[in-house]
Amino acid sequence: SEVEQCIGASAFCDHQDVNVEDGLEDVPAAVLAFTRERGIQVNTLDPERHQPISIAHVKTQKDLTVITGLPCYELFYNLCDVYTDSRMLLQAKTFCLSNEDSVLLTMMELHNNLPFSLVGVLFGVHRTTAADIFKSTVVTLAEILQTAVFWPSKEAVVENLTVHFKEYPNVRAVLDCTEIPLQKPKDLESQLLTYSWYKGTHRAKVFVCETPEGHISFLSKAYDGRASDSFITKESKILEKLLPSIDSVMVDKGFLIDELCLQHHVTMVRPPFLRKKKQLTQREAQQNQSIAAARVHVDRAIQRRKVFKLLSGNLGTKLFPYIDDILTVIAGIVNLSKPIFSAEKFLHQ
Repeated sequence: SEVEQCIGASAFCDHQDVNVEDGLEDVPAAVLAFTRERGIQVNTLDPERHQPISIAHVKTQKDLTVITGLPCYELFYNLCDVYTDSRMLLQAKTFCLSNEDSVLLTMMELHNNLPFSLVGVLFGVHRTTAADIFKSTVVTLAEILQTAVFWPSKEAVVENLTVHFKEYPNVRAVLDCTEIPLQKPKDLESQLLTYSWYKGTHRAKVFVCETPEGHISFLSKAYDGRASDSFITKESKILEKLLPSIDSVMVDKGFLIDELCLQHHVTMVRPPFLRKKKQLTQREAQQNQSIAAARVHVDRAIQRRKVFKLLSGNLGTKLFPYIDDILTVIAGIVNLSKPIFSAEKFLHQ
């Protein structure tokens, strides 16, 4: 039998409409229950410490994007503002870096997948300190950015349909599972759970749901590489969010959730299989082309996620407990970036 196991333990840009001041209102109650640090945060910055890079050295927006993958200064500094407030709730520990440089370090690591020994040199700290700052900061940023990954209403999805989905007006979500390469775990049980016989490597799998306009609307916890797409889809309960006999989902050929969709009375839009036929019928070929044309634009959101290279290489075993937080931060940044489509591409303007 199949073995599955979880392995994962306001507007920020000037083109968004969310008030930054409201950022902390969406922090979960469980997080707010943390004991607030009553004392004044101690400034531990050492004037003798040599720090080759800091946010003060990032002179242009282009440089910021190259270094961190962030699209604009507004996003960076507003993240820093909310992060500063959130640290008072989530962290009692102080760092030898400023809040801005802690965020810079974290985004640099997400974007470039650098060895922490190199990150330590760049920020003038020991490699273990650099790793600790990254882990602590990514957890806090995930609490902030999880509010940017949300399930929109049916009306919102319809209002934001693009011309590429004109033939599929009832598609509310595009479903997919993405795989993350992992460093070989040290214990045998984890090795067996994460090993993908198909890929020949150790991997984690994450279920991702996107709207037709490319907004990441749902992100599952990370599962081991042996978990099937149907199992993860069922565990996510995403089909329960859809309107029976009304909503449709779009999936790729290999995404086999036929029985689940039947159980929830959800129509599945998927490219036709060739099966034993030598070629598709004319109607099937047209459908295949139409679905591919729609999906290719949603895939642009996937490419935006891949800009952050930390999840492209073999994720280190010490970062396994933080994989869900890492995914949340990346998804939140993608959703807060410039819209994929220009105004004329939307059906309802």
